Amino acid sequence: MRSPRGAPLNPPDCIVEYARIAEPRLRAFLDDKLRALEALPVALRDVADALRDYLLRGGKRLRGALLLLGHEAAGGQREAALDASIGVELLHAYLLIHDDFMDQDDVRRGGPTLHRALGGDHHAASIALLCGSLCETWAYQLVLGSGRGAGEREAAKRVAQTLEQVILGQMADLRAPRVAEMSAGAILDVQQRKTGSYTFELPLSVGATLAGGSSQVFDALAAYARPLGLAFQIADDLLGTFGAPEVTGKPSGNDLREGKRTLLVARALEMGSREDAAALRDGLGSTGADISKLREIIRRSGAEQAVRDEAERLCAASLRVLESGAIPKNVAERLREIAVYTVRRAA
Repeated sequence: MRSPRGAPLNPPDCIVEYARIAEPRLRAFLDDKLRALEALPVALRDVADALRDYLLRGGKRLRGALLLLGHEAAGGQREAALDASIGVELLHAYLLIHDDFMDQDDVRRGGPTLHRALGGDHHAASIALLCGSLCETWAYQLVLGSGRGAGEREAAKRVAQTLEQVILGQMADLRAPRVAEMSAGAILDVQQRKTGSYTFELPLSVGATLAGGSSQVFDALAAYARPLGLAFQIADDLLGTFGAPEVTGKPSGNDLREGKRTLLVARALEMGSREDAAALRDGLGSTGADISKLREIIRRSGAEQAVRDEAERLCAASLRVLESGAIPKNVAERLREIAVYTVRRAA
């Protein structure tokens, strides 16, 4: 599958429809939960307002939509899994809030990151991290609140196991710029742990678990999700390096300024000339680096096209799973649209 340049970046209808349903439900949940902050005997109204703004600022709502699709693939009814779908969106928010602090980012989804919105100093960052942890507890409450007994306990176990991998991946990602260069395979391993596992496989498996899905459905969903999680991360890397701020909601070239070890960078170091590779090494993570020159080095090496092709191969592997018949046809079609969008959004 090849996605042409200039293709629309609009998300599939199934994600748009999910966001339409989920936003008011999330808003009502926050209105209820944030009253607890406002009722404390110290002034925390500003924290409640900043957290509400951060959580309702948009985002693709991809993970919540995938949870409903996993639930439907296993024969479940959408209404029964809506709360759990909000839970995985809050889980995503928890990880983003912590990630924004660790990366010292100022902007998320076109607005200030939470620690910046609260003032940016140590005290503000501490409150922001606690807000992230609060989102995590809310996520567990929602996943465990479906009334499905053993199914919801198994779903919560899956969440905990996946978070363990995400945290290990984040630790490796943070340390990576300070150690020797990583191979492409090592980078993919870190990215699968940090992002791929919870972006696709977790919501699909939690949805199927809550519906009591068969092993055949679980295996098919996992086979679809794993390559797509890596394709999704590659698209993120491309957007983080070449994407426009109005698309990413973050400053252009942020990944290069932070010195992130991405597959794109690894391929550029492998494929570029000795001089270009040395210049790229020197510029990565440097506040004074000329980002436009680093981008040109990456393009000149052929790495940009190489990783685009890799993302397309991974996406094609996911699409082949959908042809097996293990996943109901109406769900498979929506998963196909999501897979194509995963790659095309970085085209």
